[in-house]
Amino acid sequence: MPSHMNQNDATLSPQIMIDSYQRAYKHVHGRTPVVRHQFGEWYYVQGETVPRSTLMAETSRLRSIAQKQRLQSTDRSVLNRLIARLRGA
Repeated sequence: MPSHMNQNDATLSPQIMIDSYQRAYKHVHGRTPVVRHQFGEWYYVQGETVPRSTLMAETSRLRSIAQKQRLQSTDRSVLNRLIARLRGA
């Protein structure tokens, strides 16, 4: 979902909702989940039918996890470079 869009915006299309969830899920789990818009406010997600609000909340939760993973990865990279530099000294 583009960063300038509010994920709580009721005008977001089902495809934007699906794309956002799939991207967030893939960042965390490394694979693309099965997601389909059913009808109205309902989506089929990994074998379960869930309301739009649940899909939005889960997308937000996954984004938070992905951000934490990126920060941990960055921290490890900095630490590894420091260790390599110390070993070279």
